[in-house]
Amino acid sequence: MLSKCRCPHTGVVNYFTKADPQLAVGSVAEAGDTTAYAWRCYVGEEAGGLAPDISRAEAYLRKALASAERQARSLPPESRAAGERRAL
Repeated sequence: MLSKCRCPHTGVVNYFTKADPQLAVGSVAEAGDTTAYAWRCYVGEEAGGLAPDISRAEAYLRKALASAERQARSLPPESRAAGERRAL
């Protein structure tokens, strides 16, 4: 489950997980023109792209996060622990 918070100054929408509600796992923001939205996933193999509207950008972000979660689960336990140490 994701929660989100929009910055009142920049308009960027940051997404958080229940596991760590203080660390953003992704974001969505208006691109240079208002006809596109940029989305970014900050976990796993970082991903990003453009979408024609904010709801589609959020859907792409959710898909990227689900993919990163599946990848993390498929790693052996010792690899997951090493990855957590590198992230710190």
